[in-house]
Amino acid sequence: MALIVALVVLLYRFAFLSDKYISNNYPNYFIAHAGGAIDGIKYTNCLEALNLSYSKGCKLFELDLTLTTDGKIVAQHDPPGITEAEFMSKPIAGKYTPMNMNAINLWFQNHPDAILVTDKTNDPVRIYNEFLFRDRVIMELFTWEAVDKAIELGIKPMVSENLILWDPHIEQTLENKNIEYICMSRVYGIPGNENLLRRLKKKEIKNYVFHLEQDVNGKPAEQYVWNNEMDFCYGMYANDLDLLDSLVTAKSKYK
Repeated sequence: MALIVALVVLLYRFAFLSDKYISNNYPNYFIAHAGGAIDGIKYTNCLEALNLSYSKGCKLFELDLTLTTDGKIVAQHDPPGITEAEFMSKPIAGKYTPMNMNAINLWFQNHPDAILVTDKTNDPVRIYNEFLFRDRVIMELFTWEAVDKAIELGIKPMVSENLILWDPHIEQTLENKNIEYICMSRVYGIPGNENLLRRLKKKEIKNYVFHLEQDVNGKPAEQYVWNNEMDFCYGMYANDLDLLDSLVTAKSKYK
């Protein structure tokens, strides 16, 4: 009897969460952080990570775009401190394929339902000029000047946490600029701002939470956020895409 009651409570809770906060279009809620983890390794920004995350149903892919010493864009969490040619000649973690702008454009050309989410770069003009699929890019940006330039160019901005926390009129600012996306750290930005995020969510401003590297209560942070925090988060920067994979697989079984 106790087991039956527990199952009923669990099913009720999941149904309530799904109906109130989320739809079943699961890929909308997951951004593959730095391409997503591969073989337990995070932040690779590599070709193999993109392919693996895509195979699990992901459609949104964050890449850290930094510059080589000769001024070329590459996918690397920190500036590599070498030329583009040197960067492309050295496998990531000794075995994965590095990506420059040509490789990034080719991958998105071959995956026409995929969307690029940028990090690190604050230069919408350069992305406008170098990324071939301008209708399939969201840029996390760190100054209002860059946000305004992205809007002018027709690029969707994602307003970074640093702008949100220092603007006492942030709700009005986001509405005035018709902002659709923001991102906040689960560790630093969200605590104490949950009610703000709930109000923004009601206004259809989508908050993607990051800093999900550490397990929470013995479970992957992605699972914890999905089960407990989707009332004030719209989605997440996920390292582990197994949760998305399981949701998409379960959905396909019951079509």
